Amino acid sequence: CTEDVDECQLQPNACQNGGTCTNHNGGYACVCVNGWSGDDCSKNIDDCFTASCANGSTCIDRVASFSCICPEGKAGQFCTEDVDECQLQPNACQNGGTCTNHNGGYACVCVNGWSGDDCSKNIDDCFTASCANGSTCIDRVASFSCICPEGKAGLLCHLDDACVSNPCQKGALCDTNPVNGHYICTCPQGHKGADCTEDVDESNSNPCEHAGKCVNTEGSFHCECLKGYTGPRCEMDINECHSNPCQNDATCLDKIGGFTCLCMPGFKGVHCEEDIDECLSNPCVNNGECLDKVNRFLCVCPPGFTGLLCEENINNCDPDPCHHGECQDGIDSYTCICNPGYMGAICSEQIDECHSNPCLHQGRCIDLVNGYQCNCLLGTSGTMNCENNFDDCASNPCIHGDCIDGINRYNCACKPGFTGPRCNVDIDECTSSPCHNGGTCINEVNGFRCVCPEGYHHPHCQSQADGCLNPCQNGASCVDGINSFSCICLPGFHGDKCQTDTNECLSEPCRNGGTCTHYVNSYTCKCQPGFEGTNCENNIDEC
Repeated sequence: CTEDVDECQLQPNACQNGGTCTNHNGGYACVCVNGWSGDDCSKNIDDCFTASCANGSTCIDRVASFSCICPEGKAGQFCTEDVDECQLQPNACQNGGTCTNHNGGYACVCVNGWSGDDCSKNIDDCFTASCANGSTCIDRVASFSCICPEGKAGLLCHLDDACVSNPCQKGALCDTNPVNGHYICTCPQGHKGADCTEDVDESNSNPCEHAGKCVNTEGSFHCECLKGYTGPRCEMDINECHSNPCQNDATCLDKIGGFTCLCMPGFKGVHCEEDIDECLSNPCVNNGECLDKVNRFLCVCPPGFTGLLCEENINNCDPDPCHHGECQDGIDSYTCICNPGYMGAICSEQIDECHSNPCLHQGRCIDLVNGYQCNCLLGTSGTMNCENNFDDCASNPCIHGDCIDGINRYNCACKPGFTGPRCNVDIDECTSSPCHNGGTCINEVNGFRCVCPEGYHHPHCQSQADGCLNPCQNGASCVDGINSFSCICLPGFHGDKCQTDTNECLSEPCRNGGTCTHYVNSYTCKCQPGFEGTNCENNIDEC
């Protein structure tokens, strides 16, 4: 028991809430972060104990901090700041009242006629009013009015109504003076006096306006107006604009005996009835079509042009349509000048330089941009096109035949009577046992010879009589008949006497452009680059 146990390793959570564990001999200690205490840092320190929340606010304890819940009218971290209710509530005081802030609240100074904390209460002025008995008081803002009963008048309905006796004559309007209760007559035109009983000679005062002629009548007068005026006193200018003579939203100016139309832009004429044709000056260029509008024109541009007057050539090269080339703008078109190695309307197609098959001797062509590369087969070479083919026939490998040079190989076209890859094998024509009736076959180059027993004759020892003097050619067998004969031709010959060599190349056996070379009873095909086989039927896979 001499070794100290590291409790910090045995108990990873010995110190809680982010505390740091420090091991020491026989135990450990926790260094707590702010806001926590205790042996294992599990106790939250009450920060409200030392907090300074003021003005009756409530303290809320948090981890290593606290917050103050302020009462109404206070603000700030410690609730020490006074809230300006006049700014928080722009309409705290109504009806024109003035707001004054003070510590913990505000007060309103109301204008006349209003009261209450927020000046929202209308003061009842009828409470102190002195309207006479029988009248009705109507409260207003900072005032009142009295509604008088019949026979009473004045501001407070305290006077007798002098108009009850109808003192005003000639239909005059009667009013009672609210101060002294006397009547006041408002006389109709043509009468005057306290009771409106006197006739007015209107002609003396010339009441007719605008040089109208006044004619006096009983209790009145009559005006003869000049042109352009009307009304009882010629006071009214006849409104010639009343009939709306101006068209197209024009403004009508009334004049004496007439009118003037102020036309809207784009119109003219006495009544603004004519639409001004803004296209008369031919403003549209580049064959643009001009459409006349109200106080303006519109150019309909042909393809390739834009702008108010079609003066701007549309740049068909923006954005650049040419993939691999330079764009030249035209009228409603563009032309792509392609970079070397590309073609097409927008230079998007790479030219296949391998299309012409430039690589000779079956060389593989790899297309490049504006060029190509030939990968030559074994046996060929060249600076560009694999144009050099090694002559595989230089060693004369064909013993009894013609050597046909190929690509890294050769073919032997054997002479009649020989076969084998190098034409070194003599064909044994006796293997088919052509000699009959016990004849002995002797093999020869490209043929045979029969040594017949007695009584039989050449060529196949078939005839017992010499009726056939061997007219058949090219080794054909003669069959004797009655006063006639027939020839059995060897392969590769035909005709009555087998005199014609059959040309196997006439049937065009060589495919894919191969060249046919005729031999006796055979042929060979010289293939085009890229093909092989007896009849050039196989396409060589250069890959």
